[in-house]
Amino acid sequence: MNHELLKDTIQDRGVKVSVLADKIGISRQSLHMKLNGERSFDQGEIMAIKTTLRLSDEEFMEIFNR
Repeated sequence: MNHELLKDTIQDRGVKVSVLADKIGISRQSLHMKLNGERSFDQGEIMAIKTTLRLSDEEFMEIFNR
C-alpha cells in the first residue's frame, strides 16, 4: 500500500480526515494510524475510500497495489 499517495490524494481532493473517517465508519484516530501504516485497512474500508474519494481504477491500483 502506498500510504503517502493516499494522504496526497485525500489532500488533493479536499477531503478532511475527520470526514473521511466518518464516511468509512472509523474514528479519526484509527484513520490516522492506518494512514501512517500502524494498522491495516480492511476490505470494506478500502472500498469506502475508493467510493468517497472517487478513485479511478488506476488510482485505486496505484494506492492499494491491487
